[in-house]
Amino acid sequence: MGNSIKLSVKPSGERQRIKQAVLSLSRFTWGEKSEQYCDYRLDGQSGSHWARLKQFTNGTLYVEASDLETLNTLQTLISPGAQPALAVGAAAQQQLTLNPTVADGTKIRTGFSKAVSTSSAEMPKAVKSASTRGLLDITGDYIGTDESGKGDYFGPLVIAGVCVTDKTVPVLLQLGVMDSKKLTDKLIGGLALKIIETVGESAVSIVEIGPKKYNALYETMKARGKNLNHMLAWGHATVIENLLGTCPDCTQAIADQFGNEMYIKSQLKEKGKGITLYQTPRAEANVGVAAASILARHRFVNRMRQLSDRFGVNLPKGASGQVKAQARVFVSKHGKANLGEVAKLHFKTTLEL
Repeated sequence: MGNSIKLSVKPSGERQRIKQAVLSLSRFTWGEKSEQYCDYRLDGQSGSHWARLKQFTNGTLYVEASDLETLNTLQTLISPGAQPALAVGAAAQQQLTLNPTVADGTKIRTGFSKAVSTSSAEMPKAVKSASTRGLLDITGDYIGTDESGKGDYFGPLVIAGVCVTDKTVPVLLQLGVMDSKKLTDKLIGGLALKIIETVGESAVSIVEIGPKKYNALYETMKARGKNLNHMLAWGHATVIENLLGTCPDCTQAIADQFGNEMYIKSQLKEKGKGITLYQTPRAEANVGVAAASILARHRFVNRMRQLSDRFGVNLPKGASGQVKAQARVFVSKHGKANLGEVAKLHFKTTLEL
């Protein structure tokens, strides 16, 4: 048993802010486990030192560490400005309540250190471990990219990119920026505006491929022996190139890994070929990618609403049975020839209508 503290953390955004801040403590190698009644459990190891955090669904956050110094470090990271833990000895506890936002001017440590190669053979052990959860250990400004609409029958494919810095990363974490798949459309709408206010419009780029253009591009690529991954790569490369024009000091980018890592690299042009590109599964663990995922989803949701209003048919997200049913409604009202105005025709849903 070690030293421990117990905190009350109610707001979901604050829970995720704490999780991201702890995972960015790079001197530890972190692993995430599933545990009953917990939103998450994190286990960290650094030589003989260890730490464990359990965020229970009822709001209780239990933090345990091998030594008081580590416990104090975690407490300060979780609740900036907090006094050192008074607890000593096995399982001693201190009750604290966290506010939903962090006081202005406090700094959340990002833990980024020297950039490393994305090659599996060259990647240090700690970074290999981190890449399984998507969180990368890099330093300095970087561009995060993500897409929305790839798995949705209706609507466009949207790829967004956001350039983040050492100054904007802590602010985004405080705002509760996280993977858009964990947020409601209402929360996404509010966060999208705050993200743009935080990083500035010049640090954001969005590429939208509407259904009609999407279908044409898909057929062209198919005829050339290419697939959807090539279209995605073009979108990611385009937002990276756009941002390198407005954020010239940025020399790195992070994207979610889909297929061969050369897909995006092969699409980068003169500016893009000079950057370091990191690709990892679950890249949304990096706040820059999470911010991009929110902006992409926000644009996608808005376009879905506009298409629904334009054609007078409710167009659901995803590719479920409800989607197929509404596709039939669309066809009966506008004809199958016009389906390409709202849907991605290569989905098997089209053949099932």
